[in-house]
Amino acid sequence: MTVLYSEELGLEKTDPTLWRLRTDLLGRETWEYLPNIEAAKDPQSTFTQWLLQDENFPFPTPEITSEDDKFTAENACHNGASFFKLLQEPESGIFPCQYKGPMFMTIGYVAVNYIAGVQIPDHERKEIIRYIVNTAHPVDGGWGLHSVDKSTVFGTVLNYVILRLLGIPNDHVVCERARKTLHRLGGAIGAPHWGKSWLSLLNLYKWEGVNPAPPETWLLPYSLPIHPGRWWVHTRAVYLPLSYLSLTRFQCELNPLLEEIRQEIYTKPFEKIDFSKHRNTVCGVDLYYPHSKFLDVANDAIVFYENYVRPTFIFKKSKERVYDLIKKEIENTDSLCIAPVNQAFCALVTYIEEGAHSMAFEKFQYRFKDALFHGPQGMTVMGTNGVQTWDCAFAIQYFFMSNLAELPEFYDTIAAAYKFLCRSQFDTECVPDSFRDKRVGAWGFSTKTQGYTVSDCTAESIKAIIMVRSSPVFKDIHNEISDERLYQGVDILLGLQNTGSFEYGSFATYEKIKAPLFMEKLNPAEVFGNIMVEYPYVECTDSSVLGLTYFHKHYDYKKDQISKRIKIAIDYLKASQQVDGSWYGCWGICFTYAGMFAIEALHSIGESYTNSEYVRKGCEFLVSKQMDDGGWGESMKSSELHNYVNSDKSLVVQTAWSLIALILADYPNKDVIDRGITLLKKRQTKHGEWKFESVEGVFNHSCAIEYPSYRFLFPIKALGLYTKKYKHSAI
Repeated sequence: MTVLYSEELGLEKTDPTLWRLRTDLLGRETWEYLPNIEAAKDPQSTFTQWLLQDENFPFPTPEITSEDDKFTAENACHNGASFFKLLQEPESGIFPCQYKGPMFMTIGYVAVNYIAGVQIPDHERKEIIRYIVNTAHPVDGGWGLHSVDKSTVFGTVLNYVILRLLGIPNDHVVCERARKTLHRLGGAIGAPHWGKSWLSLLNLYKWEGVNPAPPETWLLPYSLPIHPGRWWVHTRAVYLPLSYLSLTRFQCELNPLLEEIRQEIYTKPFEKIDFSKHRNTVCGVDLYYPHSKFLDVANDAIVFYENYVRPTFIFKKSKERVYDLIKKEIENTDSLCIAPVNQAFCALVTYIEEGAHSMAFEKFQYRFKDALFHGPQGMTVMGTNGVQTWDCAFAIQYFFMSNLAELPEFYDTIAAAYKFLCRSQFDTECVPDSFRDKRVGAWGFSTKTQGYTVSDCTAESIKAIIMVRSSPVFKDIHNEISDERLYQGVDILLGLQNTGSFEYGSFATYEKIKAPLFMEKLNPAEVFGNIMVEYPYVECTDSSVLGLTYFHKHYDYKKDQISKRIKIAIDYLKASQQVDGSWYGCWGICFTYAGMFAIEALHSIGESYTNSEYVRKGCEFLVSKQMDDGGWGESMKSSELHNYVNSDKSLVVQTAWSLIALILADYPNKDVIDRGITLLKKRQTKHGEWKFESVEGVFNHSCAIEYPSYRFLFPIKALGLYTKKYKHSAI
């Protein structure tokens, strides 16, 4: 077993046997650290034992394993499913996981608590430190945008500040190495916009050196494309509270520790820096997406307006307007907000407006725990409050597609996941005038509480639920959800398709595209691409097609309309295929991920290698990337460069993605497929587990994120499809 860096350094750690993961019927995940006496009476779940590497984890002992000569693809599929079911929390039905990767989430939890004078519990403090230390770059000791990134100013300064705020002294070797790297990169002055904002809030930077986030935009007519209500939901959700903080120029009170940090993170004394000259200073290593000239000119004009022109009544009206909208975001999500970045900003605004002891701020203290997740490396704030709905929908589908779901040993697994999906459908609308679309009938990515509709999650949930309701084995639970509720879900899905002037036929993520794509010229983030408005996504369109085609086969509701919508979605997918036969993926890595989804969508309407030029080109592209050992492996660099880049080695998840595409496409050369199947079999342990190999997901082209369930779900699907298709000739 690899020795963690924190252990080499002898850092404090908690007792892994005292941690308990709590989940509820709506999928909330929180960690609790128990006293020894209570822990003895409260056994850990099998998921917690597995995640924290407890020796008491009940490893399955299959009759035929990967160590046996007669081991088949069918054995591997069954063994993988038997292992994976142990990772489900049986009462809630979810498959918890540490959805980690981004290295700029935890700053919100630590900074808001520090500013508010709330002490982080010692067991959390120790494990947050461990996680940051264990994800430091092995060569230079810095941190990047994500856990497998090169060191950047953004990642290094934020995580350095966290360590200092949590009590690590500046002469500790971790701080010394990080500080050396930070200075080599030019110091904190080169942090991108979000980094400068957090540093300003902590009184470690000055607001005059931060580009503006004018709240006045919320006072503009909605008909204008620039209105924030037309932006991508994550961007508007972050810049809504950030505009309040920028307007008020809030900074916490300076203290001796912050004065020390001020002198540590720059290459010259803090008091000698003219911050107003560094609004656009961003380290080249950080700068994925430079400002447009138009944005730079606009920022200059806005800064002049803010400093010399803004009337007092506009200041007050803007502040009232954005705070009113912040309260609506809080109400719509029960204080979860869309994700941890805007949650932390919203919590800070709430603290400023209502105080640390207000009910509203105390509710944030409760909700902060939803995304704070523990693991073997330590504790971190995840990308969202989980992936509960997404993983449950896939688990149900792939067990059915692999002929496993109706086996008695998997009944409880499928039934629990199905009931969770039924409970997770949205049944209330958002509060009026919060710039949110109709959501009753939809599903989100994580939980019902989080409350944001997602197109592909809605589609995949509908498909999974229909599979259960169509099976006589599960007749006793068919009525957990009604036809009418499925119709509501389909109506939401149809409403999400872009059928106007923007990207006709496609599906985006949370909403239709509401503003022209040239709005990207106003992207202020510097580290992310395509964030200003909704964009069409191949994967979202593919999943939506899969949901609609499956519904179409089982129901007569809106039959003709759905047929037309499937057709225009397919037309969009075909038009999106690149000359070499690939599709670019935005939520998984990268061309492999999108190729799998696209070919499965084409398969759902009867297209295959033999009758479709698009499927044929897609298959040939994937086959051209097969590695010598029979597997596939694509690097995160593909997402950044928009060109296929091989990883250092073949990867189980991406091998499964490629195999799923080739099997569903009826690719004629079985030897290509057999070689990939052989690799999946070899990489499985004797207990049925596949070990983590590499990050599977990505967002906004530049940030990697892990989907821990993927290394079970997709190999199970690939092996199951292979076994069904080839039967007696399967290996």
